[in-house]
Formats: sequence, C-alpha cells, structure tokens
Amino acid sequence: MRHGAIVCALSLVLTGGCASLGPMTPPDVALVDLEFTDLTVFETTGQITVRVTNENPDPLVIEGAVFKLFLNGVPVGKALDSERVEIPRLGTATHSVTLHVNNVALISRLATMLEQPELDYRMRTKLWVVRPYGTRKVKLDHEGRFAYGKRRGLETDLTTPEGLLDPPVSGSVP
Repeated sequence: MRHGAIVCALSLVLTGGCASLGPMTPPDVALVDLEFTDLTVFETTGQITVRVTNENPDPLVIEGAVFKLFLNGVPVGKALDSERVEIPRLGTATHSVTLHVNNVALISRLATMLEQPELDYRMRTKLWVVRPYGTRKVKLDHEGRFAYGKRRGLETDLTTPEGLLDPPVSGSVP
C-alpha cells in the first residue's frame, strides 16, 4: 500500500512538472520602429524597436537575440542583443536594440530601391529562450511592406498650387 502511495505522489509531481516542459508556442517578433542615429561613410547606426508577443501561459525569458534586416531581399543590417528580457505571460513587450547598417552593401542598390513607392522588408530573428530544461534557440521571420515618399506625404511637389513655390517660368532666372 505504501509503495502505491509513493508511486501516485511521484506521478503527480512529475506530471505537474512536465506541464511547463511541454511544447512552447513560438513568440512573434515584429518591427515597430526604426530610427537612424549616426551616419558615417561605411556604416549607419540606428535603433530598432521590436515588439515580442508571448502567447504562452508562462513568462518568456529571452537571454539574447540577433536581428537581421533585409530591404527588398538585400541584407542591410544586423542588431545583436545580449540583454535579458522577460515577456509577461500572454502579453507583449517592446525592446530597443542598436542596428548597424553596412552602407557599402546598400549603396549599390539604393537608387533602385528609392525609385519604388514601397519597400519590402524582412527581419530574420534568432532568440535564445530560457526553458526549464535549458536555453533553446528559436528562429523567426517577420515580413512586411512600408510606403514612403508621395504616398506617405513625405515628398511634396513644390510646383503645384498646393506646393510652397510658384512654378518655374520659362526663360527666367531665379
């Protein structure tokens, strides 16, 4: 009888402990903001803000991350983060990371990219997630598209009646 009670108690402890060892729903990582902070000939530095969504009933602890940014399929920058971040259970959190953009890789394709009213972006992410049985690497991809220029109101035709300047007059000198 005593042997049965020990087996029953042990099975309760083990099955209760195994609930947290079950499969984890992978987090979602989305690019929220990108702000350039420093520019040199060879490199541009900026801050990216990412939103991490945790759909799990337990907090998600991330011990490190690598974010690779692509514009129209071209790898343009990388952000490395060694900071420990905890995402609440069934919640989200934003986190800012320094991004380094290789200007040499980007410059040859920049003119083509700027001719388009929209750019496709992809962020390839590796997270090191702390689990009860050790740290696990989780790979994620997030894609999107953003508009800029005339579609976003960032570029104004200054020669229209709505613009700020009068249209140029043929043969006149400004």
